[in-house]
Amino acid sequence: MKTARCANSMLLPPLLVAGLAAMLSACGSVPPVDYARPYPKELPAGPTIDVQVFRRSKTLDFTNTTASPLGPGTIWLNRRFSRPITTPIGVGQSVSLPLREFRDEFGEPFREGGFWASDIPDPVVLCQVEQSPAPGASEDAKPIIIGLVTVQSFADE
Repeated sequence: MKTARCANSMLLPPLLVAGLAAMLSACGSVPPVDYARPYPKELPAGPTIDVQVFRRSKTLDFTNTTASPLGPGTIWLNRRFSRPITTPIGVGQSVSLPLREFRDEFGEPFREGGFWASDIPDPVVLCQVEQSPAPGASEDAKPIIIGLVTVQSFADE
């Protein structure tokens, strides 16, 4: 009997270490993205357009209600988190962008929240589009920052 108890107690530490290692390996870091960069403070501010942006629990939703497409360029949240717009958002087109795709200059994701979230979710207080120059524009043309109307934050729901 003593031998069996001794054998079991000798197996316990390696099993605990293996279990702890398995749990910690699940807590990996966020994969890096190539579009993480600081907010372009040097760009001129353009107009604020009548596009209403809604922060849902895990998405950013809006409809392009203007008479021209938005993008290509970058969408900025709170002058910190960004996500590229590779194809223009057409007139009347509705989009739903996952908040986890927005990253800050260090590659940290936007905290979207949720039931299992350990951090307080980030609110959306400012949404802007860094609009690239139109095709055929002069070589001196630079992007501008266009403001969107932030109607509702997740905390308001």
